Amino acid sequence: MASQPNGGVFIRNGKSLETATHLTAIIFDKTGTITEGKPEVTDFINVSPLSNAILLTHIASAENNSEHFLAQAIVNYAQDEHDFSFKSVKDFNITAGRGLQAKVGHYQVLIGNQAWLEEHNIDITELLPHAHQLGLKGKTPVFTAFNGYASAIFGIADQPRESAKQAIAALNQLNIETLMVTGDTSETAHHIADLVGIKTVIAHATPEQKLQVIHRLQDEGGSVGMIGDGINDAPALAAANVSFAIGHGTDIAIESADLTLVNGDISKVAETVELSTYTMKIIKQNLFWAFGYNTVAIPIAAVGKLNPMIASAAMALSSVSVIVNSLRINGK
Repeated sequence: MASQPNGGVFIRNGKSLETATHLTAIIFDKTGTITEGKPEVTDFINVSPLSNAILLTHIASAENNSEHFLAQAIVNYAQDEHDFSFKSVKDFNITAGRGLQAKVGHYQVLIGNQAWLEEHNIDITELLPHAHQLGLKGKTPVFTAFNGYASAIFGIADQPRESAKQAIAALNQLNIETLMVTGDTSETAHHIADLVGIKTVIAHATPEQKLQVIHRLQDEGGSVGMIGDGINDAPALAAANVSFAIGHGTDIAIESADLTLVNGDISKVAETVELSTYTMKIIKQNLFWAFGYNTVAIPIAAVGKLNPMIASAAMALSSVSVIVNSLRINGK
């Protein structure tokens, strides 16, 4: 049964709270986790002979079928730029951590990251300098191609959460290593990581590579936490020793996670680890009081050296002490 003991964290089970005490590393996704999850298109660079209106209409029509954060940002941008009706979309397909492909009107459309277009043998030479500059500004580049030719690139900005830097610092103080593992570009990932204080960054990561990072750390003897919000994060969330989902993330991410950060406040992660440690301390103290009495008092009572009334009172006092000690958790 889920509970919410820590002001904004739903805990699915007691085991996850116990395991959180032993975390040695926590892996963060970037978009929607470290960042606010409110991406906005700031740049649109068209390198094709097609007009902006044609490109945006067809790209938005394809992206309108996607649940990804960046997809909605692109749709919103297209609608702000000009009025259009969504085109019919056929053969729509998404590859996690890469992008999508679809037949929109008369065009075969590809939308995604650099690796996605390269996998389809698209020459993106003309777009790479733009992607590099966008990445240096902390913006995520999204590549597009029409009928086998590079067509345009979007620059999408998503600011770090206000609590991100504080959250990373708090985890570091608990001697927990923090890593960013993201499918975004190296330039963008390092820019955001520098802003929030994360030193270890793995960019261009597929969902499979996120799993590999978790398994490697576990094989080295670590206990690993994972924080994410999207469909791409679900396998990694399931594989981690303790997993945290962002409350406004996808249903599959929330279902895969042990704990849910209801308001997306990642500073609650360090608080939850501290609560876990404090709770385990209380449990051990309670066991001492509960078993301590029985260990000492019962043998004495058995040989007639302890008045039964005093024994009963001591047992009641032991139970009261356990309850009062447990209530201290409410003050955390």
